[in-house]
Amino acid sequence: MATIRLKRTNEYNNRMRDYKIFIDGQQVGTIANGETKEFPTTVGQHIVTAKIDWCSSPDISIELKENQTSNFKVGGFKFGQILMPIGLGLIVLHFILSKFADFDYTIYLVAPLFLLMFYYLTIGRKKYLTLEEVNVN
Repeated sequence: MATIRLKRTNEYNNRMRDYKIFIDGQQVGTIANGETKEFPTTVGQHIVTAKIDWCSSPDISIELKENQTSNFKVGGFKFGQILMPIGLGLIVLHFILSKFADFDYTIYLVAPLFLLMFYYLTIGRKKYLTLEEVNVN
């Protein structure tokens, strides 16, 4: 018997939602924010994927041997932790400048952030989550 161990990063973007874990296209369980879980599986070639709503991670193909444990780290998209605070800060800055300085152009600074989010929710939806194999020594 082989094992796939997943550790989910602690993040606030998707804190309230569990990721669904798929091995070879079959859902084997879910993983909550900051949680580590092990999923027993058979020896051989497997494809591991994490999903949340209509978004997912790229598929990872692994070869497992008898009594082998493969370790993975799963989390949100690369810049997710800093994207929301920056976006909120720019929106607050826009409202302050537009009310007190009659400056209405700061909203254009938020446009690239919305375009990046739009990308991850549409075309890049299979890259919304990161899934990478890690070495544990």
